[in-house]
Order: sequence, then C-alpha cells, then structure tokens
Amino acid sequence: MDTTTDEINKEKVYVVDVDPPVIQEVVTIKDIDEQICDDPNDKILLRKLDRHLIPTMTLLYLLSYLDRVNIGQAKLDGLLESLSLSSSQYNACLSVFFVTYVLFEIPSNLVLKKLRPSRWIPMIMIIWGIIMTLMGLVNNFSSLLACRLLLGAAESGLFPGATFYLSSWYKRRELSWRISILFSAASLAGAFGGILAYGISQMKGIRNQEGWRWIFYIEGILTVLVGILAFFLIADFPSNRPKFLTKEECDRTISRLQSDSGPGAGEHFSWKQVRSAFLEWKIYIFSLCYIGFLVPLYSLALFSPTIVQGLGFTSYRAQLMTAPPYAFAFVTTMTTAYFSDKYARRSIFMIFWVLISMIGFIILICVENNDVKYFAIFLTMGGNSPCVATCITFISGNISPQTKRATALAFMLSVGNSGGVISGQIYRTEDAPRFILGHAVNLGFCTLGFIATCILFISLKLENKRRDKLYGSVAKLKPIETNTKTEVVDIFGLGTDEDRKKWGYENMTEQEIRDLGDKHAAWRYIL
Repeated sequence: MDTTTDEINKEKVYVVDVDPPVIQEVVTIKDIDEQICDDPNDKILLRKLDRHLIPTMTLLYLLSYLDRVNIGQAKLDGLLESLSLSSSQYNACLSVFFVTYVLFEIPSNLVLKKLRPSRWIPMIMIIWGIIMTLMGLVNNFSSLLACRLLLGAAESGLFPGATFYLSSWYKRRELSWRISILFSAASLAGAFGGILAYGISQMKGIRNQEGWRWIFYIEGILTVLVGILAFFLIADFPSNRPKFLTKEECDRTISRLQSDSGPGAGEHFSWKQVRSAFLEWKIYIFSLCYIGFLVPLYSLALFSPTIVQGLGFTSYRAQLMTAPPYAFAFVTTMTTAYFSDKYARRSIFMIFWVLISMIGFIILICVENNDVKYFAIFLTMGGNSPCVATCITFISGNISPQTKRATALAFMLSVGNSGGVISGQIYRTEDAPRFILGHAVNLGFCTLGFIATCILFISLKLENKRRDKLYGSVAKLKPIETNTKTEVVDIFGLGTDEDRKKWGYENMTEQEIRDLGDKHAAWRYIL
C-alpha cells in the first residue's frame, strides 16, 4: 500500500462513504459536486435552510429598501412644500444618504464576521428604524439632511451583510436563486411602497401631522419592531452550530460548502486575504459592472413617482402607477435567477437584460407618446433589476476564500452604491416632464455595465481555458488504495506530493494553499 494512514491524516483529507472498491477510481471536485446535488437528503436540507434563512433576510431587506426610497413618495405628498425645500436641496438629501452608506459598507461586513449576524444585523436595523421614525419630526433642510446621513450609515451593513451571510450557507450554483429572492425585495418594496404610501398619506391631519410625516412614522416603527424580532429569527454561520439544524445536518452543510469551495476553502479571518482582495483586478471590473447597473436602478427608485407623474398622472395616481413596473421587475429577477442557477451561467443573462434596459432608455429619450414611455419604464426597471441581482451572485461565486470574498463583495457594493450620489442628481425639476438628461446618463451607465460584463466573460473564460490546458479540464485528485469502505477525497486541493509539484506548490504550507482560493490551479470560474 503506497499511502499510509498517517499520510492521509497529515494531508487532512475529507472522507465520503461509498461502496467498497479495492482501488478507488479517480475522483474530481466536479464529481463530488454532482454527487452532492443529486443526494435527496440535500433537497430536504436545502428546503430547511430556505425556510429558516430566506424569509427573514428578504423581509429585512424589503424594509431597508422601503425606508431608503420612501422619501420619493413623501415628495409627492408635500414634503418639499412643508420644509420649503428647493429642487437642489431635495436632491442633496437623496445623494447624501449614499456617502455614509458607501463609507461604512466594508467595515460593517468585517464587523459582521466578528460579532456574528444574530447580533449585528438586528442592532443596525433597530438604529435605522429609530432614525426613520425621527425623520417624521424634521422641520428644515438641515435636519432632513442629517437624518439621511445617519440613515445611510445605519443601513450600510444590511445588504452586503445579508449577501455574504447567504454565500456562507449555500453552494455557488445555489446562490443566484436565493440572492435574487433577497434582492427581489427591492422590487416588492417599490410595488408595495407606492400603495402603502398612498394608504398612509390618507392619515393626513391626524394629530395635525402632514401625510408625509406619517409615512416616516409608520414605516420607521415597523422597522424597529421587526429589528427586535430579528434577534430571535437570525441564525449565525454553519460553524456556530445553529439550533434549527441537527448535528448531522450541520455537518452536512459544512461538508457541502467545503466540497463546493474546494481548493483554498479557508474560513479563518485573515488581513492577508483582505489585502489580496484589493490586489485582485477582477473586483474593479465587477465594480464598474455593478455601478453601471445600480445608478439607473437607484435613480428610477428615487424618481419613478416623479417620472410617472410627468406622464400626466396626478400625485396619488402616480404613487399607484409605480407599482406595475416594479411587479414586472420582480418577475424578471426571479425568472432570471431560476435559469441562471439551472444552467450555472451569469454573464449571458446580464448582457441580455442590460440591452433590454438600454432599449427602454432610448425609447424614453426619443419618443413623446406617454403610453409608449410608460411601457419603456417597464423595460428599464425589468431589465436593470435582474442585472443587479445576478452581478452580486457573479462575484460571490468567483472570489474565494471567505474573508477575501466578504471584502471584495463589500467593495463592489460600496463602489456601486457610490453611484447613488449621482442617482440623486440626474433627474432635475427643470428637465421635467421629459427628463432627457437623466435618461441619457442612465443609458450611459447601462453601456458601461454592458462593456464591463463582456470583459469579465471573455477574461474569465480565457483563464479557465488556460488552467484547463495546464492542469487538465478538472482538478483530478489521486486515488487512495484502501481495504475499508471509505473513499478518501482531497476537497481542499492540498494534493499529493505529485499534485503539489505539478501545481508548483511543493514549498507551500497547508495554510498557504488554503489561502489561494480562486488563485488555486484547480479553481474554475463560473461564467
């Protein structure tokens, strides 16, 4: 026997029960992935994870997005007149939110890793709920501006934290559907927000308060209550052994993640991984891609009531007429997520939908018929929403190890959200009702997103081909002779001496190999 038990233990290989061959067949990471996907017990486990993780995260993000953009609905209900705000002052209040939002995204994701989700996420949610409620008490431009600054800081930790959190529970090819469900809360918030704002605004006059103040009061108090419940609803990471899973289910969850992460699957916090994220060229292209999609999305979220009102609808009808385009965006996002996961493809869907969105903006610029322009709003919202959700999944599945992924994800979201400063400025009152400048700027950002996505697709495809040529189509793991009923599989890419020599890793420690992540010779990018 060539391989001893001591050697197996030394390389910390992973053991999977199978039929008892005398000499095992060559097993690859791809083979393991397919075995795990086909295991009927995994379907039961996934349904259990979905029940406990997805509804809570989706509800939290729905409230986050609702609190972020409800100022657009408040504008239609008299916010500007009550506070004597000029158009530029109102736009400043929209943009300033994203200044603190961007500044605190990366630190928040690192704090999440330290403090755990069950503590950090509910805490920041209660804080922003209180700020949201206090916005109903503002009486001038300065106080509204201050509240928006604080709101951006408090909300900054939720979406990047929730995205990283889900990527720590699901395999890469399972992630698009779940993150899209999470992100679809933005579309639901847009559809639900207009109807809710219309209903709440009917409270105008109660206790001598304007209707727009009640929008902030009601939605802020609701956020605080849900934030308190979140302390009891949010589980931590699989390694924290959450109570809703049995020991066997928890072990299975961890082993699935390890087999999917494969080479370089280290989970420890490392400043070296943080630095390596900023040295990774891909995150800067991902960031250009994301900001190209997010500027149009945010500007439409903030100004869609005003844009729809410019099509000839009264203020209360404009609030209601923003709902159908958001409902369409929900459908396109979820449909894209399903097929994106089914075929394990990201970039092709992003390219398709951003082209649809570009067509929508061209129509808004060139056409004067209001019915056609309202149809174009469906195209712009329905096209941008799946692009944003898929882009988040795209980077989450192509950056490893865990701390590097958390940093890269937060950086991309920060760059994208910095575009919110632009989003708050491009639809000016003096450009009403056609808003050609705003539509043209959004068309330009969509073009940027299209170009960046093409660069990622071509570059990652070429890199996969280069690694296939050097190391084979998949990372083949050496078989181990054994008289037991176990098959030994090296899921971490530590490799035999021959493997390490082939990869050029013979002088590297185990931890250094684990820290390679997506730089490992056996890693293949999802396109």
